[in-house]
Amino acid sequence: MDQATKDRIAHNEAFFREINERVQELERERQDDADPGVRWEFLCECGRATCAEPVKMTRAEYEATRSDPVRFAVLPGHENPEVERVVERTDRFLVVEKVPGEQGVARAADPRS
Repeated sequence: MDQATKDRIAHNEAFFREINERVQELERERQDDADPGVRWEFLCECGRATCAEPVKMTRAEYEATRSDPVRFAVLPGHENPEVERVVERTDRFLVVEKVPGEQGVARAADPRS
């Protein structure tokens, strides 16, 4: 895989993460006292340009994933071992972490940094 493709994947992941951040912000304002066990629908943060599939996560699961700017929540089968490794598996989603040489875009595009 060439570097341009790797960069495109990283930008796609960062884009979906940004959307999820905004959705989380709006939901937080709307329902501050919501049940912490409720599963919210976030967008899969994989690098596929055409993916817009939902990932069901609790806020705590999402926040745990977002605690590291090089981690993303993706659906099983949407991970890309050329640019990331799976660091957590659940029955609903995977948490992937960008490999060291591919972390630059994820860190630079992190809306929480």
